[in-house]
Amino acid sequence: MARFKYLVSRSNIVFLTSVLCGFILPQANIVAAALTLPALTVILTITPLKIPRGFFRHPKKLIGSAIRGNIMSYFLLGNLIILTGIFFILDEALWIGMVLIAAIPPAVAILPLSKSFRADAASTYAGFAGAYLGALLIIPLIGLGFLKDIPLNIWDIILLIAELIILPLGFSRLIVEREWDKIIEPYENIITDCCIFIVFYSLTANGRAMLLNWPDDLSFVAFIAVIGIFLCALAIKKTGELFHASEKKITSLLLLGTMKNYGLSGGIALVIFSREAALPSLVFAIITFFYINWLKYKYKVST
Repeated sequence: MARFKYLVSRSNIVFLTSVLCGFILPQANIVAAALTLPALTVILTITPLKIPRGFFRHPKKLIGSAIRGNIMSYFLLGNLIILTGIFFILDEALWIGMVLIAAIPPAVAILPLSKSFRADAASTYAGFAGAYLGALLIIPLIGLGFLKDIPLNIWDIILLIAELIILPLGFSRLIVEREWDKIIEPYENIITDCCIFIVFYSLTANGRAMLLNWPDDLSFVAFIAVIGIFLCALAIKKTGELFHASEKKITSLLLLGTMKNYGLSGGIALVIFSREAALPSLVFAIITFFYINWLKYKYKVST
C-alpha cells in the first residue's frame, strides 16, 4: 500500500474535492467565479517562490533552457492542440477554450513536481520562466490569429496578462529577494490548496449544465487531451533518448511539454468569454490529473 500512497496525497484530495463539490453543490458558482482571478494571482505569486534567490542573476546561462520551455509548451503541445481542434471542434465556445489552452504557459505544478520526479531543477525553472515571458507575446498573437472573428476587448486581455502573469511573477521575485518567503512558507500549502479549490470548483460549478448534457464536441476535447498529453510525453521521451539526453533533462522537458496552466486558461475563459469556453480547461485538467498520477507511479513517487 505504501507504493500507492500518492493516491491519497494532498493535491489529489484537493482537486477531486473541488470538482465533486462543484458538480454536487454548484450554488456558490457566482461567488467562486468572482474569486477565480484573485485565487489565480495568489497561486502564481506563491508557487514560484520555490525558484531560489539569485537564480535569474545570470540570464545568459538560462537562455537555452528558456527557449526549450517555449518550444515544449507552445510549438509542441500548443500546436498539437490547435491543429487537432481545427478538425474536431465545431462549437465556437469550446474552440475558444482550446485556443486559450494552447496560448497559456506551463502549469505552476511543474515546479514542485520537478523535485518529486528528480528532474533537472535549473532547466525546469528557466524553461518555466521563459515560457511565461514568451506568453506575453504568444497569447496576443494566438488570440489575433485564431480568434480574429470573435469580438475582443484588447485592453481586457492586456490587463489580465498584467494581473495574472507580470505582477504575480514580479512580486514573487521581490518576496524571494527580500527573504519574505520565510514568513509565507509555513502557510504556503494551505493558501495554495484553498486557491486551487476555488479555481476548479468555479470551473466545475459554472460548467455543470453543459457537463450534464455532454455534447459530442466535449468528447472530442477529452480525446484531444488524452492523445495530446500522452503523445507529447512519448515524443519527448523518445527524442531525448535518441539524442542521449540525461534522464533529469528529459523529465524536465516532459513536465514543460505536457502540462499547461489549465486554471489560468479556464479563469480567463470564464471572465472574458463564457462558462462554456472554460470547460476545455476543466477537461484537460482532469486528464492531467490522471496523467500526473501515472507519472508518480512510473517515477515511484510516494507523495
